[in-house]
Amino acid sequence: MKNYNSTSNSSLNLSESAIREAAYYIWKNNGCPANTSLSDWNAAINQLSSMAALNSAAKKISSTKTSSCKASTLVKKTPVKTAAKTNSKTAKKKSSK
Repeated sequence: MKNYNSTSNSSLNLSESAIREAAYYIWKNNGCPANTSLSDWNAAINQLSSMAALNSAAKKISSTKTSSCKASTLVKKTPVKTAAKTNSKTAKKKSSK
């Protein structure tokens, strides 16, 4: 089984079977036209490459959000001294006098 890349510098590896299946569905959705195998094959490579790039970006974003959530959890657990809070009952009594 061969691996196909949309660009020579891409780290993305697409299997021949995945490209073949995508090309078949592209061909079927276009009404099974004659002599379009090469354009269907290239469209399948482009489509699969785009989907893989989106999935990769989504994973990066997801891992970044997870890291920031962990960091914010650590910050929340750190005790911080704050100014003394006024007692709401005492404040109401003073304001009503």
